[in-house]
Order: sequence, then structure tokens, then C-alpha cells
Amino acid sequence: MTATEMRVDLSTLVDAIVSGDTSRMIATARTHLLEGEAADVLIGRIGMIAAHGDADGHVITTLAAAAMLCRYLRFIPDPLNPESSAVATERALPLFVHALLAAAPAVHAGFRAEERYPEPLFPSELLDSGKTVSDVMKAAVEQNDVLLVERLILGLYGTGADYRTMEVRTYDGITTTFQAGGHPLIFAVRGFQLLEAVEWGDRAPHIIHWLAPHLPLQPNNDEPEWVHVVRAYVADPAHDVTGIRKRLAAPKDEQALPLRQLILSNTDTASVCQGVYNALMKNGASPRGISSVIALAAADIALRASENDSATFTQAAHGLLFASAASLALRQVQDVDVLPLIFTAAAYVNALHKEIAQPAAPAAPSAATSRAAGGLIGASQLEALSAQLKSRDFAGALSTTQRYLGLRHDPRPLFGTIGLAAAQTEMDGTQEHILQIVLAASEEFLAWPRDLANVNIDAFLKVALRAALTGGRNEAIELL
Repeated sequence: MTATEMRVDLSTLVDAIVSGDTSRMIATARTHLLEGEAADVLIGRIGMIAAHGDADGHVITTLAAAAMLCRYLRFIPDPLNPESSAVATERALPLFVHALLAAAPAVHAGFRAEERYPEPLFPSELLDSGKTVSDVMKAAVEQNDVLLVERLILGLYGTGADYRTMEVRTYDGITTTFQAGGHPLIFAVRGFQLLEAVEWGDRAPHIIHWLAPHLPLQPNNDEPEWVHVVRAYVADPAHDVTGIRKRLAAPKDEQALPLRQLILSNTDTASVCQGVYNALMKNGASPRGISSVIALAAADIALRASENDSATFTQAAHGLLFASAASLALRQVQDVDVLPLIFTAAAYVNALHKEIAQPAAPAAPSAATSRAAGGLIGASQLEALSAQLKSRDFAGALSTTQRYLGLRHDPRPLFGTIGLAAAQTEMDGTQEHILQIVLAASEEFLAWPRDLANVNIDAFLKVALRAALTGGRNEAIELL
């Protein structure tokens, strides 16, 4: 499917974006979908242009979130009303248009930008120095050497190395750094995810060039004190985690559950790190199980924001964005060099817990007063959920989602429906994380360890629903 969409001519769509002709952009986007083209691939291709005009970084992450949410839409069952079949063909249009509108300024700038990349630094060139790519990457990040960071990743790319090698070395360089609210890791994970939509091939340099400036520590960075504690803890030989390579026993992810309470306490950072180490190395929990529990704790914090306080909700949800990025990185590469990410993620979520006050009252209305809608059929429930989200009925939407999942329907269409509602939010500068929050919550829900099936993870559902209902509505998209 990807290969087909990679041959599609997007010149008319790009011209509409660059010229600022929103009506033509929407009409062209609809035409592409009606012709059966995959929205996630089309968004990825637009992202390769936008990457050269996205100095801030949030455009690419928004496009990645939109592309991944579009993939859920493939699993939505056909409408119960046969006359609505045409609607299903262009179901992804709100997400597609949201992505295009968000990317328009970056596409305008990137369309005219000259693609110039530095000379790659191949791993073989480091042999005489006695240093590894990992050593040089970490030094480049610490010394704010953007050029060297880009050359190193391009060097791995130029060798024909598996894309996971590029991911490992990128993540390895920033596992125990933390600046700009954790955006370097979020950018890296989502940027690589957008590449998945178009397949890496000769498109990787677009994202590598976009990502490189965000990875090194800035001269006047805002690294908090707790990350220095994490760095010192991980660097201590007594806390070496490489022994996990020799583990033969099945993981005991239930041993990760106490971390949730530890993270949501006022304990110090060193104790949080020790809790992670004990769960991982002494008690047998898997890295992915630990990262899932950290993400659940982050979702708990996001729900502390009052119903109408979108600013606090978005601030708190950054914990979930970072924890989910760390979790996804571990699922992508499964390399011991990336394991320090779980220490950093746990410490950050714990710091956020201390920063975001406990709510005096429930952050969102209880679903107990609302009845689930849509009967028993999955398609009908999804249609009801869509209507509840449009009417901003959180309680009803939560009841419907819980009933839908209780009947063991596929959760992917559920999060796709929530993603469509989130795509209709107004893009006023404060809503740039909404799609990312929905995606992060969905990914953590879907990746939750089977061994922990008895744990209530409704927090992820509630965060996704809260995000979809945050802020005003974009009438242009809502009417599509």
C-alpha cells in the first residue's frame, strides 16, 4: 500500500497548501481519499516537505500523530446505514485536513528550502580514535554540536545500517538528558514514526536534518536538578543494567506495579531510580512493563487538571507524552543502551506529580450518571460515541467507551473515533499537543501488558477523551 501512495502525484495538493488556498486544499485532499489512497502515507509525504520548514518541531509531531491515528480508522466497521458508505471512504478527512492546516506554514517554508546535508561521518572513521558512535554521540549532545550529531546519524544511514541502529544511537545520546519539557525525545520518537509511514529509504535525511538541532543540550538549557540525580545514578557501576541480557526467566511485570504508588509520592529522585532498578534487575519486571506503569502514573497526573483548565491539562499531559515516547522507544529497539530512559521517565513523572497539585474534587464528571449509548453493536456504539463527543458529553462518552470495551470490541476503532473528534479542535497555538495526547494514550492502552490485564487502565481512556474535548472547535473541519 505504501508503495502505491508513494507514486501518487501530490503537486496539486502541495500547490494549494503553499498558495494558502484552503478550499482547494480540502477539495484536493478529499479527492485523494475518494481514490482510495491511504491518509497516513499522504501525511507522511507532506511531512517530508514540512520537515525543512519546521524549526519549532511541533509540526512534524502533529503530522506523526495524525498519521498514526489515521491507521486506526481502517478498523472502523462499515456504517449501519448502507447509504453512508461514501462517508466511510473519506473517513480520514478531518485528520488529514487538520494535519495539512497545521503543516501549512512549514510546507510553505520547506517547499522553497534547499535540501543541503552535511558530509556523513561513517563509523569506520572513528576506528583510529578508539571511540564508538555512542561515545561521540553523547559528547556531541553534551557539547551542543548539532553538526556532529547530524553527521553521525547520516553516517549510520549511509552505511545501510538497519534503521533501528539509527534509532538506538539517537535515543542513547539523550537517555539521561532533559530539556524543553522532554521534547527532544518526543521529537525523535515521533519523527521516526512519521518515517515509518513513508518507509525510510531515501527519505530518512529529511527527518534526520530536522531532528538534529533538537537533540544537543543548549548552552542555557533548562535541565532540572532531578535529571542530574538520574545521570549520576545511571552512571554508577553499582546500577549497571546490562545483566538483563542474560535473563532467561519470563518477565514478572506485576513487580512493576508498586512503581505507580512510588512515583505518585513525594519521595526523592534517587529513591524513584532505586525503585525502577529494583523492579527491573531484582524483581524481574520487563522494561516495557515498567514503562507502561510509568505511563499509567503519568495519565493519573494528567487527570488532576480541572475540567475547564486546558492549560494545566496540557502541562500535566506532557508527562504522558514523554513516558509514552520512552515506552515506544523501548518497543521499537529493545536495546540495553536505551534502558536509562525508564529511569528518566519515572523521575520526570515523579517531579510532575510534585508540581501538579492534587485536585480538590474529581477532575471530570463521573460516568455513573450517564448511560452508555449505541446498544451492543460496535458500529452503533462508535456512532453514538462520535455524537457524544460532538456534543461535548464527557460522562456519556466515557460510559459508551467502557461498555464498548466491556463487550470486547476492537479498541483501535474506538481510539480512531476519538482521534477524529480531536482533529476538530481549534488550532490556536495552545492545542498543538492534542492529537499527540490522544495518540500517546491510545498507544499505552493498546500496549498494556497482558499479564496485567486485571489492572484498571481507564485513565488512558479518560485522558484521550479529555484531550478530544479540550479547547474550542474548528468549524471548518467539523463540517467536513
